[in-house]
Amino acid sequence: MKGKIIAATVIVCLLLGTTAIIWKAWGYYGLASEREAYACKCQQDDTLRLAIIGDSWAHLHQPYDTLLQQAISSKTGTPVKVSSYGLCGQTSKEVYLSMFNDRGLRRQLSEGADYCFISVGINDTYKKIGADYFAHHTCLILRFMLQNGITPILLEIPDYDIAYTYEHQTVRKKLLRQLSMGITHSTLDCREDYRQALRTAMEEERLASSIVIIANQHWDASLYAADRMHLNKRGYQVLDSLIVKHLLLRMNT
Repeated sequence: MKGKIIAATVIVCLLLGTTAIIWKAWGYYGLASEREAYACKCQQDDTLRLAIIGDSWAHLHQPYDTLLQQAISSKTGTPVKVSSYGLCGQTSKEVYLSMFNDRGLRRQLSEGADYCFISVGINDTYKKIGADYFAHHTCLILRFMLQNGITPILLEIPDYDIAYTYEHQTVRKKLLRQLSMGITHSTLDCREDYRQALRTAMEEERLASSIVIIANQHWDASLYAADRMHLNKRGYQVLDSLIVKHLLLRMNT
């Protein structure tokens, strides 16, 4: 009798443990549902407003906001306000959910913008979280912007040194990446697969013509910081020149 009780206890513990693992994995890899978009202000003045959101590329842009304001204003002849708010390490899903749950990001978006530069996908590829996951949540971000009359300026996943960043992770993180690669069918260098998944999703949802895309291009190694994943000062100068270029093209069409 005692043996049966022990066996039953072990089975229950195993079932509970398995359920907990599956639940945690679903929370990590699962797709978020679209939330009802809250209203963002529509400012009634002549100031051009550009929000910059997303991952660490957005966060680390803050020191360059004023320079970008000046660059845009010198080309347009109008007042410009640039505000950056990035969340380091976040995937596309986490950025989307933070638009609702993070007070700072929600406050920034609620103030309204004419354009919103979006940097997501680097952490999706870094963590091998899944091409469909990336495409789904990026489209949710884009739809939110469009529903509020904000023109998205989307940065395609750049050619950061994905092999270098993998090799310089801890053993535990490498094991997690290998597990993710098996679950999501991602390769070590999954950047182009993820880009293509998003292109397909945007076409299917008819979003492509409504947004500005800064297409992936070769980012010279000299534009990156020592970790080969984040931009240095010169890298942000190049990025901002691309933002200005695409913004002006959009305004003149």
